[in-house]
Amino acid sequence: MGPLARYVGDEQEFHRTLWRRTPAVLHLRTPLTEMLTVAELDRILDAGLLTTPYATLVHEEGPVPEERYCSPRVVLGGIDNRYVDAGAVRRLIGEEGATLLLRYVDQWHAGVRELADGLAECFRRQVEAFFFLTPPGTQGRPVHRDDADVLAVQMHGAKRWRVYAGPPDGNWQPERVDGDPGDPLLDVVLRQGEVLYVPRGFAHVAEAAGGSASAHLSFTVREVGSAHLYAVLEALLLDGDGLPARPNDDAALTGAANDLIAHFHRTLTGLTPQELVHLARGTMRREQHTTEGSLSALLG
Repeated sequence: MGPLARYVGDEQEFHRTLWRRTPAVLHLRTPLTEMLTVAELDRILDAGLLTTPYATLVHEEGPVPEERYCSPRVVLGGIDNRYVDAGAVRRLIGEEGATLLLRYVDQWHAGVRELADGLAECFRRQVEAFFFLTPPGTQGRPVHRDDADVLAVQMHGAKRWRVYAGPPDGNWQPERVDGDPGDPLLDVVLRQGEVLYVPRGFAHVAEAAGGSASAHLSFTVREVGSAHLYAVLEALLLDGDGLPARPNDDAALTGAANDLIAHFHRTLTGLTPQELVHLARGTMRREQHTTEGSLSALLG
């Protein structure tokens, strides 16, 4: 079974009927044993090495000030205020209903990295992972749009999701939606072992349901925008022109201009729109994290 099929079942059916079209509830086909668990998260918090911005606390109305859950430490003679205090985090979650948001879990958890890399190969796009631990009856964020397609995997408890329509055109921002978002396209309680697909840009909001805390991991499938296309095209046009920095006379300057135009023409003539999009998506894909070898082997 391929990496994507573990979440969506029939991959062709998913792309044909759901991808970029409509939200839907899916079911895990196999257990995700690589997933970050809440018990493991407790150990990571207690270890004392977790820092912002990888770990933050948020309310529906906005972020919790970092000084409320971070403790200063002296490191190499300087004060570092980014280290997360485990006791403060648990207190703010339990007493004030804050949501714990872990960003880019794929960058610091080996199992989640493996899952994200598998999805990235399937989608040929950058995939990141975000973990949410939400107390009962609360929501960590207001109605908002994400600049990514989302696969949200419910790990513990239940969460009520409401998903609304996508943006009317291409001029939108990934931010909170002020005002009435309209009637939801999907209003569902997601339970352990279920997966919610939210198409890119579709407004949504989630709230812990059922009287217990909720934990879910969201895989975000990033997409390029016009700025990425501009940047890649500029890099292609400026690559390998070999022009002198300061032509000495008018003839040399005119010759350099001619060479530059010819280089641009060759580059643009040989480039298709599909190739430009492919190259832009490739620039978003982070470098593969290497794991060859072990310290134990070095020690014999």
